[in-house]
Amino acid sequence: MANKLRVIFNYLKYRHVHRFKSRAAIEAYQEKGIKRLMKHLDKHSLYYHGLISQSTTQAKMSYRDRLRLLPIMDKVTMMANFDRLVCVPLTKEEGFQLAIDSEKTRDFKGKMNGLTVGLSSGTSAHRGLFIASQKEADIWTGSILARMLPKMSRHHEIAFFLRANSNLYENVKTKRIGFTYYDIYEAMDKHIEGLNHAQADILIAPPSVLMVLGEAIAEGRLKLRPDKVISVAEVLEDRDRDYFCQQFNVAQIHQVYQCTEGFLAYTCDYGTLHINEDIVLIEEEAIDEERFIPIITDFTRRSQPIVRYRLNDVLVHKKEACPCGCSFTALEKIEGREDDVFIFSRNKGSDLKIFPDIIRRCILYVPGIKNYEVIQINPNKIQINLDYSEGDKSLIQEKLRDEFAIVVQTFDLEGIEIEFGDYKHTTERKMKRVRRI
Repeated sequence: MANKLRVIFNYLKYRHVHRFKSRAAIEAYQEKGIKRLMKHLDKHSLYYHGLISQSTTQAKMSYRDRLRLLPIMDKVTMMANFDRLVCVPLTKEEGFQLAIDSEKTRDFKGKMNGLTVGLSSGTSAHRGLFIASQKEADIWTGSILARMLPKMSRHHEIAFFLRANSNLYENVKTKRIGFTYYDIYEAMDKHIEGLNHAQADILIAPPSVLMVLGEAIAEGRLKLRPDKVISVAEVLEDRDRDYFCQQFNVAQIHQVYQCTEGFLAYTCDYGTLHINEDIVLIEEEAIDEERFIPIITDFTRRSQPIVRYRLNDVLVHKKEACPCGCSFTALEKIEGREDDVFIFSRNKGSDLKIFPDIIRRCILYVPGIKNYEVIQINPNKIQINLDYSEGDKSLIQEKLRDEFAIVVQTFDLEGIEIEFGDYKHTTERKMKRVRRI
């Protein structure tokens, strides 16, 4: 059960992002957090004990620099070393058993040794475990409410759509906050009926679900006018964002950049994604001048250490300063997964990476497309699945071939074979407009 005082304390703690007036203030705060984290891991994690002992011999180094002496982590390494890595009495086998049973029964209220346990969403090739203590759940609840709730002075009804529920999410329930979980594996017609009666003022869902709900509004089957719409779990495309704003009658679609590795970023009132640098330290693995891969350290997590964890997301820096005045790093967008960057063969014999934005622009320039996905089958073949809103089908396909021909010429690629198919929307898997097989 949530500790209400701890939730309130963390709500107040994370409410005011403008208390950090400069990068120096942020880094000083992070230094203290990293110091506490490393001392905890040295004492409680068998995996990190020896590694941190070695790093602490560098007495003159900052804790931030000592942290960089630790190895980079990923999901495969974490799962291989899970039993030695975690700082709580839970084995990988026990955790998977509870998480899989919860998925099968659709009952996500079970705990083990006081820990919330869940499976990662499976966007990468390997299964992962997520665990959180009640204290960590309270910290997360306080921080998420502080960053995403419009006002605590009034009652809110939250409608939450996701693949799996969790004690973590149920933790937000209070007298002032109603919370209803809608299981995306159940019929959407049933959920639409429920939403018509609930009249939630905050809607949280992946873009694939927002698309279905938006179409239901357009058809007159859903009467929902939320004050705030928050996109989660999937990449939010610009064209989808604009459609959602229109259908839900909101000025902007907010985002929560959240994964099993932590609450990483939120959207401010000006629509800018800011990294939660008072919760996580981000090291940047540069791709080019704008794009980078994040390597994250969460200095609020204790039960399952997230230390120098390399995600395979491609993030894009925002060029201009955000008008909100927040000193946290600002993002233009989450472009997608690193493994969804297309790789084409060049006439010069080498391979070339083409980022999803270039593929999206080809679609953007062609009118008459309602929904789409572009899939790279092999280095010289892509499949474009389309749902046409208007216009001549063959003419739209011809225009798309022309747009991709420009890409081929611009980057000196070998010829690209294009196949067309029908787009079929589903909420049963994450919506990825651009993906590589």
